[in-house]
Amino acid sequence: MMNKSKTILKMIGHELRLSLRSKWLLNFTILFMAMAALFYFYGIKSIEADPTDVKYGLESVGVVDTGTVDPAYFGLEEISSSDNVNDEVNQHVGYNRAIAMLMNLSLWLIPIICLILGANSIIADKEGGRLSLYKTYQMPYFYYLFSKFIALSTSLIASLGISYGIFGVILSITGNAIEASFFLTFFLLNILLVITFSALSLFVGAISVTRMQGLSLALFIWSFLVFVYEFIIFSVVDVIPYAQKLNSMLILILLNPIESIRVWSIEQLNADYIFGPEFLILNEWGTNGILTNYIMISILFMVLIVLFVSNQVIKVRG
Repeated sequence: MMNKSKTILKMIGHELRLSLRSKWLLNFTILFMAMAALFYFYGIKSIEADPTDVKYGLESVGVVDTGTVDPAYFGLEEISSSDNVNDEVNQHVGYNRAIAMLMNLSLWLIPIICLILGANSIIADKEGGRLSLYKTYQMPYFYYLFSKFIALSTSLIASLGISYGIFGVILSITGNAIEASFFLTFFLLNILLVITFSALSLFVGAISVTRMQGLSLALFIWSFLVFVYEFIIFSVVDVIPYAQKLNSMLILILLNPIESIRVWSIEQLNADYIFGPEFLILNEWGTNGILTNYIMISILFMVLIVLFVSNQVIKVRG
């Protein structure tokens, strides 16, 4: 067991050194820094310029006259101080057109970056003969794939940490707690994307033989998950009986990491009201932490399934 752990750690260290030496990583660090700057100067500042308070409950519409009937019959409670109630029910929303544009920018760019980098790393080993050499050691392919996954995820998360960390420090000094929480949500959104699509890139690399084939497959998976999947959801939900529409919609969302991470981020930004009254359950799940648990469990299962499938594919096609 100890020897296996040492072997995996050495392989991760080797892959991590290769990733950190890559010129692509420097270019992506600059790109991430530009994205962080946009979120700070364009996103956060837009929230400051046009803050939005959302009120929930009957308190937001004033006093409800129930006549001589006990208000408890309607599920109402006496309001002792409207100011105190409004302070409790109002939530500052960190979601507007600017934030939506920046969120989509991350949801579009980071997945394709991960897919191309991870796939090219495996394909380069195939073309250079390193993978063939690895076969002669009679080591499990899982070690190889796991080290690739950890190295790619760690290097990109480190790049994100440097880029967003600079503006995070500035925001922690000059901003307020609400803005800092929004910034942290945006940073975590990027981390979840990196972890999920770094794993998915292993499948692209395992099934591809040439760089062009890997690039084509990466673009296909990316375009399907980012653009095509939404139309499939709407088409499928239309033919599902009304009683099962809500559960079916939530399951379909969890099956696509981009959509599930998008929904989680919107909920974290206190903007789940945009989904409409039919999906108020998302607000309840967000308050209880159930939504976060569902998202994390679905991402964990995706990573494990992709690692298993990639391991089986590379055994056959490696």
